[in-house]
Amino acid sequence: MENNQSAEARGGDVSSQQEALETLASLDVDRALLAERVVTPWWYHPILGGIVTLLVGAQALPGVLSMAVLALGVVMIPVLVTAYTRSYGVSVTAPVGPRTRRLMTVLVGVLTVGMVSNLGIKFTGIEPAWGLVSAVICGAVTAVLGRHYDDVLRTELASGGRTDGRSRGAA
Repeated sequence: MENNQSAEARGGDVSSQQEALETLASLDVDRALLAERVVTPWWYHPILGGIVTLLVGAQALPGVLSMAVLALGVVMIPVLVTAYTRSYGVSVTAPVGPRTRRLMTVLVGVLTVGMVSNLGIKFTGIEPAWGLVSAVICGAVTAVLGRHYDDVLRTELASGGRTDGRSRGAA
């Protein structure tokens, strides 16, 4: 609902209202520029999928081997993120809007199911090789949904987190 009164009639200053509108417009431009910079390189998601495969698969491995593979995967995550951040100068660590939050929830859910299923394999005595199935599925889902997540993230960044394609400053 718009107010048709002028800024002067409401007791406001026309120049300060204009400055506010210009500031909002510049924020829209900044969001669009940031969205252009947040482009994940082709190698990021396949490597992340491989790390996820290691982390999920480690749950089904016996004894010390499980801990060693798990430790390797945990160390590889910050190395990957650091390499990406140093190469591109920007890193987004949290969902921006509702679609990225949903995709993140789906990814965490898939990883949780994969890890729990591999723990089940480990504790029931089923052949550990079966753990590769859920590990590979989790790694593949991470690589594929990761690309989609990036596309949605850029869209939400450019629109200020809105899902209707308009920026926050738009009426």
